[in-house]
Amino acid sequence: MPRTELTPKSGSDIDHRKAILSLRWLLVILASYLTLFSYVGTELFPFVFGFALAFSASNFALMLIPRTQFLTRRARALISVLDFFFVSATLYLLRVPEDYLYVTFAAIFILALIWRDLRLVLFSLFVVSLLFGVFSYFRLFGFQFDTDIERFLTLALFFVVAIFYVFLSERLTEDATISRTMTEENRIAEVMVEMTRALSSSLNTDDVLYSIVSRLHQVLEAEECSIVRVDSKTGSAKVVVKLPNLEQGDVALDLDLYPELNHAYISRQFVFLPDAKPTAVLVVPMIVAESVLGLIYVRSPKLGTILPDANIRFFEVMASTAANALRNAQLFEEVEHRARTDFLTGLPNHRFFQTTLTMELARAERHHHPLSLLMIDLDFLKQVNDRFGHPSGDLVIRTLAGTIRTSCREIDFAARYGGEEFTVILPETPLAGAIHVAERIRERIWAENFPGIGTITTSVGISNYPVNALNKEDLIRVADQALYVAKNDGRNRVAYFNYQMITK
Repeated sequence: MPRTELTPKSGSDIDHRKAILSLRWLLVILASYLTLFSYVGTELFPFVFGFALAFSASNFALMLIPRTQFLTRRARALISVLDFFFVSATLYLLRVPEDYLYVTFAAIFILALIWRDLRLVLFSLFVVSLLFGVFSYFRLFGFQFDTDIERFLTLALFFVVAIFYVFLSERLTEDATISRTMTEENRIAEVMVEMTRALSSSLNTDDVLYSIVSRLHQVLEAEECSIVRVDSKTGSAKVVVKLPNLEQGDVALDLDLYPELNHAYISRQFVFLPDAKPTAVLVVPMIVAESVLGLIYVRSPKLGTILPDANIRFFEVMASTAANALRNAQLFEEVEHRARTDFLTGLPNHRFFQTTLTMELARAERHHHPLSLLMIDLDFLKQVNDRFGHPSGDLVIRTLAGTIRTSCREIDFAARYGGEEFTVILPETPLAGAIHVAERIRERIWAENFPGIGTITTSVGISNYPVNALNKEDLIRVADQALYVAKNDGRNRVAYFNYQMITK
């Protein structure tokens, strides 16, 4: 999958670059001040002044190196050689005594290498000690060098050491990089196996989304990781899961306010923001069959300057795996929804009603809450079908379903019981409250005027736990008996029993 890099640098590398340039400027200022002060009024002052200008110009030149190239192998080698050259020349111009010269270079080596590798520090100390020992040996046996010759020879030897240091440093850095890459690839492979296993073990959309985010949050040590779902029809977006602070419920999102998300959604490409504050950002679209199911948003300092090939492969496989798992979960939920939904009305069907009534009654018993059940039947629907046709009868059924839906609370459960019968479960509702709801439904459907048909009436029977029923079977049976009473008494009415019914 292609990716878009909107900026070329991450915060940690910018700090590293600034630190190097700032330290060099301090060195430039210090060296220039010391050398110029030492040669004021001498005939060598113009030469020393030119040296100071060259030292400053080298730092300006380093500032022109592109950020993405600043820490490459060639750039690091150039910086190292320049540093050794200018420090050596500065020490020579300052005519530092030979003994201090060795000590100074030893300190420079240690400071330059301490953040790199212990082997380089030990090697540098060995070379400095060896050179110091050689010159001390010659001095011990009376060998006298011309001071300038000795200094130039010393500086030449240190320059050779500097070149070898650059070579050895790059080899060690390369080995360390390869080792880190292999370790990272192995860790990514392990996480991918875990993610694939977790995604394949669930067909629940929420579980799939949480598995994706939690694994990404783990492997990238992300400061924030979330999934944004986008409705392809309306273009509306919402955050459906977010770590480390798990959001409760979906949070609406305006893509126009988040250009990185909008760009990833429209272009169907990775969007990488290494310069984002406070840390780098990556947005990955989840695509299946040319359709963007969602966007994965990651904010982590581990994303780095340029995503390594291992990470690119990881995100490609991860996005594809996640998108397919999400699509499978969606298809499964669609099939499940169809299996428990009445096709004509869109209400839950009889099987789903039975399952829900069992759960709601158990909850009512556990919390000692009342529960009411309505059984609703259309009056004379057969005559409507016989006289006006089944399409007209279907219209009446759909209208009643809509009226029931708008007359209930969110916690209520309305379903099509079968044929022209409907049922409504009313949790935490006493008998008086159920009567009020039943009358509201009856009056609203009676007020409807069906073109070519006229008005239609309904009859409603009510049962209640614990007033006249103590189990699911009794709730259904008592409500059905009350419905029979309503029809037998002339229809278009609500019937109920306000006493404990004793059954044998």
